[in-house]
Amino acid sequence: MKPRERLVTALKREEPDRVPIDLGGSTVTGIHVLAYRELKKLLGLESGNIRARDYRQLLAEPEKEVIEHLGVDVIDIERTLPPSLDSIQGGGTWKKWFWKERGVEVELCDSVEVEDAGDHYILREKVSYTRPRFTYAMPKTGYYFDTLHRWGREPFPLSRVKSVKDVEDYDWDRWKVRDEYVESLRKKAEYLYRNTEYGLMFSPWIALHEWAQFYLVGWTEWLVMLKTRRAIAEAILDHMVEVVRYNVKKYVDALKDYVHVIRFSDDLGTEERPQISVKDFREFYKHRWEEIFGYVKKHSKMFVFFHSCGSIFPLIKELVDAGIDVINPVQISAKNMDPIKLKEAYGDQVTFWGGLDTQHVLPIATPEEVSEHVKKLLKTLAPGGGYVFASVHNIQPNTPAENILVAFKTAYEYGKYPIG
Repeated sequence: MKPRERLVTALKREEPDRVPIDLGGSTVTGIHVLAYRELKKLLGLESGNIRARDYRQLLAEPEKEVIEHLGVDVIDIERTLPPSLDSIQGGGTWKKWFWKERGVEVELCDSVEVEDAGDHYILREKVSYTRPRFTYAMPKTGYYFDTLHRWGREPFPLSRVKSVKDVEDYDWDRWKVRDEYVESLRKKAEYLYRNTEYGLMFSPWIALHEWAQFYLVGWTEWLVMLKTRRAIAEAILDHMVEVVRYNVKKYVDALKDYVHVIRFSDDLGTEERPQISVKDFREFYKHRWEEIFGYVKKHSKMFVFFHSCGSIFPLIKELVDAGIDVINPVQISAKNMDPIKLKEAYGDQVTFWGGLDTQHVLPIATPEEVSEHVKKLLKTLAPGGGYVFASVHNIQPNTPAENILVAFKTAYEYGKYPIG
């Protein structure tokens, strides 16, 4: 099978020739630039640069040689390296930033600038086509940039609202996607659809719960608001859905003929349990997500990929009912997220995408233990189809390259159907 056919077959919960593989197909299945540097060294790839596809998380964009070596089947339509429209037309400009504390030179897009601020770095967005521009910070001892809101340097814009009118007065249009960006996506997706055999994924940041926590109100403050200031919380949610509805319509209309998977996100879990109860999910989120997912299903053939970290077992049924096709990252180390239990309960209703433990296995186990971990995942989640192999969220810095390579080699070699 070709990669595209392989992916779509798995998403239909049928058995392809082997389990599809993902590395870098989205900004939640990627690899940090430091881990990528070591992987390139191990593979003997000395040419090329390390490009940060996601400058906030400092995720590397995997090069064609890496994708082919690891047997990857799905790519991000916004990639800029070959194979991509940008690599043919020279779209976008890139500049080099030397991250001296880590001894690595990283390519960043020209729409951001990095400033050395003593004990930390400041990253400023000069242009944004999908949301307001943000300023980010990263300690010199850190690995990722985060917004000044979450750094505690600025208040969240809606954390102090006192009325529904305050919510209405907020400039929600700043979060609406620009037409020129959507048109560029359409051209990129069409090029990849017509000129490659990969499955294609679009990975926008579309969220509700997470949007309120990360950008508008604050993590704890939003949970409190849901319980104690319901009218204001509902007003915020209604405005968020209006923006999401606008953006999703733009995306679907432009990409429906080319893209196979569209990603949505809402981090609903902690390591021990969901952040919110099933009751609260039904009251605040389920009907809103049903509307959004329903639009995608009615107007395209794209599969709905839903990303939520943590222990979310009680919420999976609600998400399936709302219309998701894919659950990610399958954080099997979290409480009640045993893969056997997940497969038995939902294997005939949803595709599992992820599962490679990036907390307790990949960074610290021996290569032999990593291989056994992957074989067990395959035997549990792959039978009958409905499984895409990927890491649990992004592969972190200081992960041994040998472990990364053996994980993907094992998935490729032992992921052939029938699963032994």
